[in-house]
Amino acid sequence: MEVVQTIVFLLAGLAKFFGMFVFGLTICWLMLDAYKKSEKSWQIQLTFVAGFFAFLIATAMYTQVSLAGFGFGFGLAIFMWGMPKKPKTDD
Repeated sequence: MEVVQTIVFLLAGLAKFFGMFVFGLTICWLMLDAYKKSEKSWQIQLTFVAGFFAFLIATAMYTQVSLAGFGFGFGLAIFMWGMPKKPKTDD
């Protein structure tokens, strides 16, 4: 019975990790898109950054393992957002 319980805990941990990975990727992508669109208003940009840090603190208090997934997803979104875009070619 302990083997089954260990497998279930492992699968649940992986599901939480990948769920937070996708969630971090999505949140970061949406935040960076809104941040870029509000270039003229520093108040909105500050609100996005403060809200993100408040969310990060609240997440760190309640989830430890899945925070790594969130961090990986967030970092990947920042990396993908900063990549140069390929020029569109019309055939």
